[in-house]
Amino acid sequence: MSKNIMLGGNDAVALAAKQSFVDVVSAYPITPQTSIIEKIANYIADGAIDTTFIKVESEHSAMAAAIGASVSGSRVFTATSSQGLLLMHEVLHWASGARLPIVMANANRAVAPPWSIWAESTDSLSQRDTGWIQIYVSNAQEAYDFTIMGFRIAEKVLFPAMICMDGFLLTHTKEPVKIFDDEEIADFIKVKEPRKILDTYKPEAFGALAFPNDYMKIKAAQHNNMVSGIENIKEIMGEFNRLYGRNYSSIDIYGDENAEVSIVTIGTLAETAHLTVDKLNKEGIGCKLVNLHILRPFPKEDLQKALSASKHIVVFDRNISHGKGGIIKDETAGGLGLSNVIGFVCGLGGFDVTDDDMARAVRGVVNGTIKEDSIIGAEL
Repeated sequence: MSKNIMLGGNDAVALAAKQSFVDVVSAYPITPQTSIIEKIANYIADGAIDTTFIKVESEHSAMAAAIGASVSGSRVFTATSSQGLLLMHEVLHWASGARLPIVMANANRAVAPPWSIWAESTDSLSQRDTGWIQIYVSNAQEAYDFTIMGFRIAEKVLFPAMICMDGFLLTHTKEPVKIFDDEEIADFIKVKEPRKILDTYKPEAFGALAFPNDYMKIKAAQHNNMVSGIENIKEIMGEFNRLYGRNYSSIDIYGDENAEVSIVTIGTLAETAHLTVDKLNKEGIGCKLVNLHILRPFPKEDLQKALSASKHIVVFDRNISHGKGGIIKDETAGGLGLSNVIGFVCGLGGFDVTDDDMARAVRGVVNGTIKEDSIIGAEL
């Protein structure tokens, strides 16, 4: 039977990994993800799960060990954050290029310098071209559910999956989460898609040298498989929805679907944006929220449909691409070829951003006083 308990985002991810029949965990501690791995280590020590824990000296080694375990057929989980994710950068490409269904939780944290341990999604967004599925969650319930779904999604599409959640704002705050009994989730999570693995009786080369003609074909196939993978992802989410009464899709829409103003965002900013939508609608400004769960593969058709009736599209980014601006704004405008998109960078390094801040920005776009991208908080 399902039940509601109080969990933080890290608690929820660790519990989801525990219930997902993970064979191997390889990780290195870094704030604010450390308690995920600590909780999993406790599960292993207590005999609650039959999982091998590999202790390593760095995040680069953690991913290298995860790759070795996955290529041999194991279901693998790891977790990291910020500088740790950046240290993994080289081997992230190896994991995706080898089509290994590793699942990794990333606690989104600002990138140094200056040194910061607070929330910002620049870390994971700077890795969006590494060939990993990227899933963004805005509350602990989504962190729990998408970690479970992440294994099925990765094994179906044959790409590694990154579950991204804002550090401290989500990892360390507690809220009611509806969790499953082990038996209740077992039928869903025990499904494993067949795939090629290392077999000492049938030797094959993995990641060998490829000459230009072969390399081009391999990378084109990788891209095409990732693009078409959005349908597989929606299929897995649909199965989860039918079994457990959820309503997940690649994007989540809150408010009037035909509203002329659309707020677009990811992560915990979506929770704040719910209040902004309610506030603006009461003022007579028709507004809705479009929250992206899936960023890679890019949900082009779903996002295009959601924004087709929008006169104004306002994107809030807790991240920054220096010299360009907000990354989700760029993804939205560039990915859909839209010219009616205004972006606001906000909340960097955990800087506070409120529903009032968002509402002022939207009002400025609607009344024409704000006509170009800007940074909320830059005036300080």
